[in-house]
Amino acid sequence: MRRILLLFFWLLGHSLFAQQSDKSIEILRDLQTIHTPEGIELLEQIELNGTKQWVSIRGKDRSNPVLLVLHGGPASPLMPISWAYQTPWEDYFTVVNWDQQLAGKNWLEGDSSRVDRINIRGLIQDAYLLVDSLRARLNQDKIFLMGYSYGAGMGIRMAARIPQKLHAYIGVGQMAPGNPELVIYQRLLQLASEAGNEEALEELEAIAPYPNPEGGNPIRKILTVRKWARYFNGGWYGKENFDLLFQLPELSPLYTAEEISSLDISSPWISRKMLAQGGGGEFPLNFEIPIFFMMGRHDLHTPYQGAADYFQQLSAPQKEMFTFENSGHVPFLEEPGRFLVTLVNHIRVMVEDEKTPK
Repeated sequence: MRRILLLFFWLLGHSLFAQQSDKSIEILRDLQTIHTPEGIELLEQIELNGTKQWVSIRGKDRSNPVLLVLHGGPASPLMPISWAYQTPWEDYFTVVNWDQQLAGKNWLEGDSSRVDRINIRGLIQDAYLLVDSLRARLNQDKIFLMGYSYGAGMGIRMAARIPQKLHAYIGVGQMAPGNPELVIYQRLLQLASEAGNEEALEELEAIAPYPNPEGGNPIRKILTVRKWARYFNGGWYGKENFDLLFQLPELSPLYTAEEISSLDISSPWISRKMLAQGGGGEFPLNFEIPIFFMMGRHDLHTPYQGAADYFQQLSAPQKEMFTFENSGHVPFLEEPGRFLVTLVNHIRVMVEDEKTPK
């Protein structure tokens, strides 16, 4: 009888929690609804290179400049967490989030056998088509391109190749040339030693040599490094892990419950497949458009120092690196106010400058 009562109360509590969660999502959906007559609010599939892929297009005024965001991972879409930081951006930009091939909302309807044929070059080709589609659809000659983490590896290459279609490139958590895994590992050993953290030192020293000098780092070693990178503020400053980040999709108004659940399968599986295929070739150094980096000082996923060194080598008509002192790898969530002010007062303003007669 006691077991039956316990089961009853567990089911009742689970049901009430689900109802509360559904209500929270509905509140967020209503809060995010674009009400302005000049605005745009779309969530739809479009065709890119013969495959259906989901995009979200949101903004309070269609005449605002377009900001296309390339998510990281690979296969770690920003669309399901965008509710937590993006709404203020929509006053100043028409913001486009795109779930790349098989990622996020694309997983359940996609052909998973295609994952072996997906690589960074293919994703960049998709992105070129998306840029052209947005320029035509939103009647904008140029757009802003923002790359985040792995997406910044895509974006920086696009910035060098299609400057005539872009106002500027914005790298957040910017990938850089060199050996970032070695930079992260050496920095973690230093931080662990300075903190006297014997557990961290023991686990990090146990995976040496890292990275593997012959290439192909085992996933368990990569996970060990990421665990301690987050512990030492290199993920979300002030938090020892990414638990909160990984919970944010649960309240997404743009994802179904089934799509949210599928992230636990799709993201790590696609990432392992794609990372094994290598990168996208040399990093460009010469640009014809303004280049901006927005980096968390403590970032140990795409190391701050590597991005800073790369930035110094770049040639561009205008370039600026913005440092967020209390951020790791997600400055748009860690310091959202400063991030927005930087986007608007330092980057968006160039659109108006372009319109001013010289």
